Amino acid sequence: MRLFDSFEKLVDINAPAPAAPPPPDLAGFYRHFLGEHRTLFISLFLVGLGVALSDAMVPVFMGRLVTLVAVPDRLAAFSAEWPWLIGLLAIIVVLRPLLLLVESLLRNNALIPGVTTRIRYLCHRQLMRQSWQFFQNDHAGRLAAHVMDTPGALRESAESAIRAVWYILMYGTTTLLLLAQSSLYLAVPTVLWFIGYGVLLRYFVPRLRSLAGENAQAYSTLFGRVVDTYTNILTVKLFAREAHEDDYVQASLSEHQRTQRQHMGMVTRFMFALTVLNTALLAATAGLGLQLWLKGEIDAGALAMALPLTWQICSMASWVAWEITGIFENLARVREGMHSIAAPNLLQDAPQAAKLQVSRGEIRFSRVSFGYNDKHPVFEDFNLLIAPGERIGLVGRSGAGKSTLVSLLLRLFEVQQGQISIDGQDIDAVSQDSLRAAIGIVTQDTALLHRSVGENIRYGRPDASPEELQQAARRARADAFIGNLRDHEGRSGYEASIGERGVQLSGGQRQRICLARVILKNAPILILDEATSALDSEAEQAIQEQLGDLMAGKTVITIAHRLSTLVQMDRILVLDEGKIVEQGSHQELLQRRGLYADLWKYQGRDNIQGQHAPLFGKPPPPAPEPGN
Repeated sequence: MRLFDSFEKLVDINAPAPAAPPPPDLAGFYRHFLGEHRTLFISLFLVGLGVALSDAMVPVFMGRLVTLVAVPDRLAAFSAEWPWLIGLLAIIVVLRPLLLLVESLLRNNALIPGVTTRIRYLCHRQLMRQSWQFFQNDHAGRLAAHVMDTPGALRESAESAIRAVWYILMYGTTTLLLLAQSSLYLAVPTVLWFIGYGVLLRYFVPRLRSLAGENAQAYSTLFGRVVDTYTNILTVKLFAREAHEDDYVQASLSEHQRTQRQHMGMVTRFMFALTVLNTALLAATAGLGLQLWLKGEIDAGALAMALPLTWQICSMASWVAWEITGIFENLARVREGMHSIAAPNLLQDAPQAAKLQVSRGEIRFSRVSFGYNDKHPVFEDFNLLIAPGERIGLVGRSGAGKSTLVSLLLRLFEVQQGQISIDGQDIDAVSQDSLRAAIGIVTQDTALLHRSVGENIRYGRPDASPEELQQAARRARADAFIGNLRDHEGRSGYEASIGERGVQLSGGQRQRICLARVILKNAPILILDEATSALDSEAEQAIQEQLGDLMAGKTVITIAHRLSTLVQMDRILVLDEGKIVEQGSHQELLQRRGLYADLWKYQGRDNIQGQHAPLFGKPPPPAPEPGN
């Protein structure tokens, strides 16, 4: 319907995102995400006012009708009253349904699908720009829950405050005015009810807010544990730890049940107290109204109007109580999500950051200091120059700093002192996107997305043609097995889905997909972190020549525990405790009989030469005999 379409188009979910990040305070957080939709909320506010006033006209119409039928001269009375009756009837029969329709369209066709989706996108976008360290310090499942739950909680709490709280305030005010117009005494029970309602809110709301916060936190922890278990289901199966995971989740379920039980117990007390208060209002209004009617101080019409008015207040009070409970549940969910969504981004681009321009590929580490904590620095005053087009191998024991060096070059972490530059450009002064676009990387941990083979390879260059995509797969020796792939939905080849983290592929197949991705990207700087560790010897031999072509003309950093893959590097750096303790070619390092020679000997010369070929090029030369 066109009417539905017009309301659905009121929110542009693809509008440009705000430049400023969401502030960490609750009021600022609400303004940040709801401010651009203020027109919708103001419209809902005004429509709610109209609905409240039109609802109040129902008892007024009934009161006038009772007064009319009680008059002896009915025809004269009807002649005098019919314009009022027709006007009230028009409000009730025509205006009220139209207002309710507009309210439903605003809520169901604009706010729920549009505003919620828009905020969800902005929350996801905000988290995506957080640092790698941020994601290391939290559960992926918990973060996903915040992105999915917080937007709805934001919208619902604001919407409830308008629809429920504003509604009862306006309806209650209208009721007081109408009752006071008939008799001031008749309004006294309603005034006392409002005072009692305020006392109940003052007592229960802080307790409900606190318990709702505990419940939201327990739910978030539970959600994170469940997702963590499913994400690592292979590890669970391999170690036969299903029962352990049952207990792990059960502990969170029990905690969530405890907090939920306490929260709902407080809600039950609140609702019972409100029921008692509502019953007292009805009894007091009926008794007082009857006495006033017996004394002749009010007519039957006033009494007929008063009782439905107070009954509607009681009915709405229970609804509003639930809404208020929901508001504080949603506030708790917003606060819980706000800690992640509004967390400061500690690794941002510099203002007006330029794009990195790589013309030669020179990399320089100048007096770099970095540590994951103050007590154990990884690098102190570290210096390294990698010439344009030079192929560097990194060797060292675990914890020597090899992966940290690469992470700093990719600016996944900020250096604490010193500078890293590429072709003379400080990487802190260029945009992170342009920096990482200039670097191709294949890691030992094959990171694949739960998408098709083609989409995973195209992650290196989304605008690649089908021919370029297939050529990259051929160079990575992946085209043969890709042609035989078929997923559960019947898609095959490059269109086949490979499952979460590529679970439907073998380790070697996953690594070849990653190699195809970096081949397609064709970046001027290349990082290979155990790039062929998941390949068998035959497969590794098959792609050596292609890797050699890929490295041609690029600046290359290769990390390898299998030293035979480094023998044809221009220079091999041996790291130990964050320092370069040796450097040189493979032969030079063997002649020095230092740490590299010890590592080479430890790996077993015969095993290395007999079973594992180098990453590209000729087989490694034999190690020098002792004394030579």
